[in-house]
Amino acid sequence: MKIEPPNRKDVRWIAERLVHADELVFSALGKHLAEQLPDLGLLQEVIDRKLVEREATYSLQALGLAFGKVFVNLNENYDWWMVEDEYGRDPAIRYMKTSIRVFPQTITSKRVEDQKEVNVRALYDGLLKQLDQIRREIAEDA
Repeated sequence: MKIEPPNRKDVRWIAERLVHADELVFSALGKHLAEQLPDLGLLQEVIDRKLVEREATYSLQALGLAFGKVFVNLNENYDWWMVEDEYGRDPAIRYMKTSIRVFPQTITSKRVEDQKEVNVRALYDGLLKQLDQIRREIAEDA
């Protein structure tokens, strides 16, 4: 497995999906994503209204990246990294240069595709709590 900062192609790839997520939200709700906490409510509304079919993986994953963008913007020391393995190359949120990584692209899409209930704010809060716990455990072990 290779973990590295995003290159220009990766940044463009992520940006295209973030633009797609914003266009989806704007066409459905008349509001633009601002990469801040209120975006979670907009993402929730799009999911709740079933405005994206569960087979629309590209769009669902774009919404996941928008979720990730909010997380990165609001949480210090987290940033985008690329993880490459036998399955491909995917964007991940990484805490500093630790092994703590989250893959926001699929955080909502897998749940929608599996027809599970999605609570975007609970996912965000749960992720934050879980990552804080992991960081504390790492600090205690150091």
